[in-house]
Amino acid sequence: MTETTDSRNANELFASVLRPNPVESDYAISKVEGEIPRELNGTLYRNGPNQKVAPAGGAAGLHLFDGDGLIHAFRFEDGRASYRGRFARTDSFLREQQEGVYLGGLNLPSEREIESPPPSASANTNVVPHAGRLFALVENAPPFEMDPSTLESKGFWDYDGRMLGSATTAHPKIDGRTGQMWIHGYQPVEPYIQLYCVEPDGSVSLAEAHDAPWPSMMHDFAITENYVIFPVGSMHFDLGPLAEGGRFADAVKGRDDRPQQFGIRSREPGSSVQWFEAPSVGFMFHPGNAYERDGRIFMDACTYEDPQGLLDSLVEIRAGGDSGGFAAHPYLYEFDLASGACKETKLSDISAEFPRIDDRLVGHENRWGYAATAEPREGADGLFQRITKYDRTGGPSVNREPVAGRWVGEPIFVPRAADAEEDDGFVLNLVHDANEDRSAIEVLDARAIDAEPLARLWLDERVPLGFHGNWMPA
Repeated sequence: MTETTDSRNANELFASVLRPNPVESDYAISKVEGEIPRELNGTLYRNGPNQKVAPAGGAAGLHLFDGDGLIHAFRFEDGRASYRGRFARTDSFLREQQEGVYLGGLNLPSEREIESPPPSASANTNVVPHAGRLFALVENAPPFEMDPSTLESKGFWDYDGRMLGSATTAHPKIDGRTGQMWIHGYQPVEPYIQLYCVEPDGSVSLAEAHDAPWPSMMHDFAITENYVIFPVGSMHFDLGPLAEGGRFADAVKGRDDRPQQFGIRSREPGSSVQWFEAPSVGFMFHPGNAYERDGRIFMDACTYEDPQGLLDSLVEIRAGGDSGGFAAHPYLYEFDLASGACKETKLSDISAEFPRIDDRLVGHENRWGYAATAEPREGADGLFQRITKYDRTGGPSVNREPVAGRWVGEPIFVPRAADAEEDDGFVLNLVHDANEDRSAIEVLDARAIDAEPLARLWLDERVPLGFHGNWMPA
């Protein structure tokens, strides 16, 4: 009989949903509760760490960010669904298979010295379709292109030869009105920030670099109709420890003497950056959205108030250790472009992450948002066991009722039709039932987020929760 949350430590249960299951497979999804809406026609892509060659001591020693990128494609058509999973076959992935030993990551060193090892590139964080291409993304490498239909690996893309640094991040922003894809990179040497714009036809129209107040991990960023926002968090990224063979945890440190800084520049080529200082220390993995109104910019985000606590949790969470620092809270930031002032407002004490909106409104004023949330409590009991729908006009939030031992991932909104209203559609979510050690895709009615799923699709293979994904309509 499978143990439940009543008989197992909650941190260990949460760690169990992250265990690698590096299985590539293809199958029709036949175990369906409810009915798949026939308006769902397209593909849900998801990505996450799935280490193929485990360290000798097991996967528990991996950093939260470690693991090969296994891309999952859930295809929906006419009330049916199917699944395909394929690894992003980067040079480092192929070399590790050839050597047959773990070649190192953010926590653990290589188990054997090898000649001329390729740069580590796991492509395990996000997967984004744009301009007929599909990119598997991680923030220490260029975008890795894969075939949108077959998931065949094609190789790294260097922005048509215009790439300025060694890597770009996993969080491009695609303007739902213009179709432009904006993406940034960061590095621990000057210039610290790089910015690119990829047009709807796939051509690169902008590639520019900027300095910043200090080198910081900059996992995500935001755009508005006319501006780009770079969040520089309260942590310092020092290349020295990495150059000497140290761990990522040794190179990035939280700084309680450095309030967050936000750099804002116009989307016009050649623009300079205006810097804003926030009132408080913090770090954000993921903004929700940003937009302009009356000479001001508003941005909501999930902010970690203790950057060092966050960093420490990232090291321990795969082993079922302390996850108390892995708790972000919803914040609203307001930037006055004329005065240079920045205001911040904490919106809630709940733990919230993976904020998403209707992608048609990225960079433009929206009303509704979705996130994985939990009530504040200690340990992993407070981590992501429900989906919450937010109303930015001030209406009440709506929560799904959490299920003991069942963990949720990033909620992805899919409109019912191309011209549907903002919240008229579905929310797709990957859930992991730790009680039965199995995974499902849930299809929720976005206008009744607290009701039972319209459909729950149980998968033949357990899929670790992973990180991010996106929808591509048929």
